[in-house]
Amino acid sequence: MEIVNEHYAPPELHLFDRLPDGFADVPLERLGSVLPGPSLIRIAGEEGPPLFVSVLLHGNETTGFYAMQRIISAYGAPEKPLPRPVLLFVGNVAAAEKGLRKLDGQADYNRIWQGNHHPEHRLAEKVMEEVRKAEPLAGIDLHNNTGKNPHYGCVNRLDCASLSLARRFSKIIVYFTEPHEVLSLAFSQICPTVTLECGVSGDEAGTNHVENYLRHCLELPEETLFTPPPNHLNEIYHTTARIIVPEGLDVGFGECTDGLDICFRKDLELLNFEPVPAGTELGKFNGEATALRVIDNRNRDVTERYLSFTDGRILTRVPVIPSMFTLDTKIIMDDCLGYVMETYRGKNEISSGSEG
Repeated sequence: MEIVNEHYAPPELHLFDRLPDGFADVPLERLGSVLPGPSLIRIAGEEGPPLFVSVLLHGNETTGFYAMQRIISAYGAPEKPLPRPVLLFVGNVAAAEKGLRKLDGQADYNRIWQGNHHPEHRLAEKVMEEVRKAEPLAGIDLHNNTGKNPHYGCVNRLDCASLSLARRFSKIIVYFTEPHEVLSLAFSQICPTVTLECGVSGDEAGTNHVENYLRHCLELPEETLFTPPPNHLNEIYHTTARIIVPEGLDVGFGECTDGLDICFRKDLELLNFEPVPAGTELGKFNGEATALRVIDNRNRDVTERYLSFTDGRILTRVPVIPSMFTLDTKIIMDDCLGYVMETYRGKNEISSGSEG
């Protein structure tokens, strides 16, 4: 899985009290000419608590960055105030310039927000310290998928405010508590926070969707923003486990060839957010060892509950609903193949309070 260079010195957080000149139209490959590294930028707005927005935690997930550029240009910032102040965190600038999720030797910037086993944790702590002082109204972490997924919102707490933020983006909501090192889980202790999964990078529909969502968050009164919108018939899922490929295995897609340990079905990503029956083949494997591992939210190995390995075939043992299946082998090895979800059973228990 992820290889981190213990001797890598992470960049410092750069603080800006004003939007840097040129930010609104700088191309990503030249972002370092405007921002020297990870940056927390205060963008002036009308009086009131700020909206916290995070972009480019993964350098190849660009929709949030482009949507923010459009927002800044549309409102004439910083010469004109936004309808609401914004605290904008721009994450992995160096990786973004190269179009990569992260650089070799770096920790994943969305896995540094709890714990202290990566040098980048110091960066995360500084961001958290600054944001706490600002007492933000809400937090929005913007991401893309590498596989084919619908646009959806993720929450880490089942309170009305967080769910309302997610509902304004999509009728599909995912509730998760693992991986626990992500930004949204840490920030959910400060303010209502949502992660928005905006489809694949570069898709114009995704950028438009996020731009319109951010406009609503900037313009709506607080009581309206945190009131559930009319699309109350949501599909709420709970992530229960993640599927990982053991280190050292070579993976591919389609027909198995010599030298590959696992060949997943070539239409794997089409299974995302679809009910997958028991007995469905996910791929084929060579060798005697278990080809995949399934780890639940308590970090327990539950592979035997979900998968069987029979005659070189990887089969689902029970019905599952997958998400974030991808055809990107680097993402698979750096992070995971995808997640296992189930329909959330506690819809009637959701109220104005949090789950705790």
